[in-house]
Amino acid sequence: MTHTDHNQKEGAGTLSTNQQASADPPARDNRASKKNRSSAATRNRAIGALMLVPGLGLLTIFSFIPLVSVIIMSMQGTDLFGSPSGFIGLENYVTVFTDPSFYSVLVRTVVYAVAVVFGRLVIGILLAIFLTRQFGGNKIFRTLMTSTVSVSVAAASLGFLAIFSPTGIMNEALGKFGLKPIGWLTDPRWAFPTITMVTIWTGLGFTLILLCAAIEAVDPEIIEAARLDGANEARIQWSMVLPLISPTLFYIAVTACIETLQAFAQINIMTKGGPGQATTTITYNIYTAAFGAGSANFGIASALGIVLFVFVFILTLIQFKFMDKKVSY
Repeated sequence: MTHTDHNQKEGAGTLSTNQQASADPPARDNRASKKNRSSAATRNRAIGALMLVPGLGLLTIFSFIPLVSVIIMSMQGTDLFGSPSGFIGLENYVTVFTDPSFYSVLVRTVVYAVAVVFGRLVIGILLAIFLTRQFGGNKIFRTLMTSTVSVSVAAASLGFLAIFSPTGIMNEALGKFGLKPIGWLTDPRWAFPTITMVTIWTGLGFTLILLCAAIEAVDPEIIEAARLDGANEARIQWSMVLPLISPTLFYIAVTACIETLQAFAQINIMTKGGPGQATTTITYNIYTAAFGAGSANFGIASALGIVLFVFVFILTLIQFKFMDKKVSY
């Protein structure tokens, strides 16, 4: 080996050591950076978990504990004064499911929910398309139509009671045209549609707010491109606007269905579930079992409450399974 070769090898070894030395700091920096990111992520998860504690505490106090109490009560007998008289297992549930009237009430509740959700969506979409157009007085119309959101169900029910009572405004108007009065709230053929219409109205304001916001969020360039391609207005609304606002429609359908299944005030104020049981839903059945005349059967009422809870849960799952696939996110 010549002296020159020895110097070359020595130089190469020195260069390799220098390269390794120069490569180590970035590697150490990367490891330190990963460690810092991991520590930050752990700290963020801990802070997030702590921030959930107040909400979970409120849910536990106001939702989970009452739910467990209702489940326990549904397996208790009840004395004449409504006090628990001892554990009876599933007897209250057997009483509920062997009552022939329960199934007619269940079917009526489903029809009521479907009619209200369908009515709100159809009327809401038509009005929202109208209110999102540019015309004189647009803001006044929009304010009037959405102002119903500020009216409580009880107040609205009292107003409609004055309109649809036997001596109310509607029958007075019919009388002026020589027509016979209609038992809007006293005839079984009319009472159910009347209650359904009132329930649609009470939620229409909030539905309109959501739909108007969704329609106005649609990119106008998409609509303009469809017009340039020769699509008419009906085709644009059906094939372009409705698919683009489908997440909002899905949200309205789910929440309106849950709200309708729990509707009580309008039924209690306007018809008290009658005539007969023409407007009795499961929710009103719970009330009559617990607080109806001569009744204080909180065990049966609790069993009905659990049945309603399971029914709403299953119906919501069905909605997510079949409707979520048609939503364009």
